[in-house]
Amino acid sequence: MIPRLSRVVLMVRQGEALAKATEFYHSGLGLEVVRATDDFAELQTENLAVSLQGVTSESKLSTGYSPLLTFEVKDMDSIVATCCQLGGHLDGPIQYPAYGKIAAMRAPCGHMIGIFEPVTED
Repeated sequence: MIPRLSRVVLMVRQGEALAKATEFYHSGLGLEVVRATDDFAELQTENLAVSLQGVTSESKLSTGYSPLLTFEVKDMDSIVATCCQLGGHLDGPIQYPAYGKIAAMRAPCGHMIGIFEPVTED
């Protein structure tokens, strides 16, 4: 049996950054907020729990291109616009390969996320 990834934990600066990150993943990407406290937020996709852990130690805040969370969406343009309004920014242009649209976006908390809109069959 192949293990199934069930949760990703992202370290986020405690306080306002955690609140902004929670809002970004909830309002920008549509993840459901299951639980939120002053130092932790648990969000849920259809298949995966994403936890945001508030931390104060600089060593725990090293963010970058790893881990890269990729979210499959139905409307790339509206998701990107909403995420940008919530403090995210594109890391390069949206790309249009034959299989759909892909974009890399930096969340306000510093994490890199991928956004993928597959080609739909008409």
